[in-house]
Amino acid sequence: MLDGKNSSMNEENSLKSKILLAEDDGAMRRFLEISLQRAGYEVVSAEDGLAAMQIALTENFDAVITDAVMPNLTGHDLCRILRQNPNFKGVPLIILSGLEQETASDVEHDCADVYLVKNANLKEELTKELTRFIADKA
Repeated sequence: MLDGKNSSMNEENSLKSKILLAEDDGAMRRFLEISLQRAGYEVVSAEDGLAAMQIALTENFDAVITDAVMPNLTGHDLCRILRQNPNFKGVPLIILSGLEQETASDVEHDCADVYLVKNANLKEELTKELTRFIADKA
């Protein structure tokens, strides 16, 4: 039986936006998990694009954040595949990369909504973009 405290915690958790995070670098994945959780998001993590795609087919998400270059299935390929799935039609897809030379045309080709460079401002830029996208969906 749930008491009032547990009931309100369950309601709070059900109101959190659910994010799928695909990142092959363990330290970066943990940094992003903690940053997103502190910003109030529920985070489901995958260690590569293939694992992320398998998770995406079984759960609903409010946004997907993926590293550009990963083993088994790249973030670019993951975005193209998810865009073909009707369940992800309105879901924001964000690509992260350590490479600054990718351009807006790369993002359009990937079907991603945003391309962010992994730099010192990543945490702030990522939470800003998520807030903007998820507020637009509400």
